[in-house]
Amino acid sequence: MTSIETIIDRQIRRWELQKSLEESHHGVARSLHLPKPLITVSRQRGSRGTIIAERIAYRFNYTLLHKDIIDRIVETSGYKRRIVESLDDHTRSQMELWFESVITGKLVDLNDYARHLLEIIFSVSRLGGIVVVGRAANFIIGSNRGLHVRIVGTMAGRIRNLMEQEKMSEADARREIEKSDHERAEFVKKLVHTSIDDPQHYDLILNSDWIPVEQAVSLIANAAMEKFELLAREDLQP
Repeated sequence: MTSIETIIDRQIRRWELQKSLEESHHGVARSLHLPKPLITVSRQRGSRGTIIAERIAYRFNYTLLHKDIIDRIVETSGYKRRIVESLDDHTRSQMELWFESVITGKLVDLNDYARHLLEIIFSVSRLGGIVVVGRAANFIIGSNRGLHVRIVGTMAGRIRNLMEQEKMSEADARREIEKSDHERAEFVKKLVHTSIDDPQHYDLILNSDWIPVEQAVSLIANAAMEKFELLAREDLQP
């Protein structure tokens, strides 16, 4: 297996075990429907967002799902089937209703990739225990699931980071950032018809120019625990 396949297989096994354990206890119907904790991280190129996401995943013992991993799942029918099968029947029914609302409302550009991406992001958001980086995950999941974070920085700071971390020239770093900003903004605009920079779609926006990585991780971790608790309390309301 490649490292990506190993990561995917290990996480799917965790979800399968989680479902098996929940089904073996009384009160399973209630526990299965509680929101599972997850974190999404949207980041600007050069903002140290990927490093922060990795540290958050490590702190929570979550699996980090970045673009390459998500795209491999989307492209592989076996992985998709196993993930969907890890959902309980109630959640699968919810997904079907959700798809109908998405299609009716024309909220997304439903080409084949988009359709499979939505299915996977919806499924993993119900299974939880992950940090999802990019792929418009926060827009797809919605504010009532997980914690949604955006990491930003000034152009000067991001250029400096790329020059230090990836040994780029200043000109190359600027071009890389401008290209990435454009591509990510277009991806979100095409998929969910909104702006990647709209603050209403994030719980927390951090400027990494002024907040060091470890402090950013602590802020996100504290915010995540507070929101996870709030979501669980709201879901338990009669």
